[in-house]
Amino acid sequence: MDAFAHNLEAYCAPGYHPMADGIALEGMSLIKKWLSVAVKEGENIEARGHMITSSSMGATAFQKGLGAIHSLSHPVNSLFNVHHGLSNGIFMPYVLTFNRSTIEEKIAKLSEYLSLKEASFNSFVDWVLELREQIKIPHTISESAKITDKDIEKMSPMALDDPCTPGNPKKTTLDDMISMYQHSVQGKLL
Repeated sequence: MDAFAHNLEAYCAPGYHPMADGIALEGMSLIKKWLSVAVKEGENIEARGHMITSSSMGATAFQKGLGAIHSLSHPVNSLFNVHHGLSNGIFMPYVLTFNRSTIEEKIAKLSEYLSLKEASFNSFVDWVLELREQIKIPHTISESAKITDKDIEKMSPMALDDPCTPGNPKKTTLDDMISMYQHSVQGKLL
């Protein structure tokens, strides 16, 4: 899920970098085809090979930028010892829906590229939710860490100040970080 987040956030990051966008698109195509297989069949060398390729593609593409998925994850990773890929997978739909007004058209194009049911933002979010369920990524961060309102108060400024935050396609405020954390604890998409 970290490789997916790298590719997705790079693709959605503001700015002009068609090479990074192209690499990210193909990285997500590999993830769509191979991530579930690699998780279910850990011995499948072909699936794992494609996943390491998609991971390398994400690492190349994110020179364009990352965003709030990573910004929200970093404090949770350091304070609660939650695996980075797991937290990225949990935060992904909450950040997508927060960014919707800015990325909806790009996500519709991505949905078309990935041959989803329809070329739309909702189709992509539905696919992300299905993928998470297939590979047993929890829907809420509270399933992996006992996060309280006091923790959210502490982590939100950390997330806002994270070096990934400026790459988010929609400008974020402290209240936005608080809201995304709260939604991810409650399981409510924005």
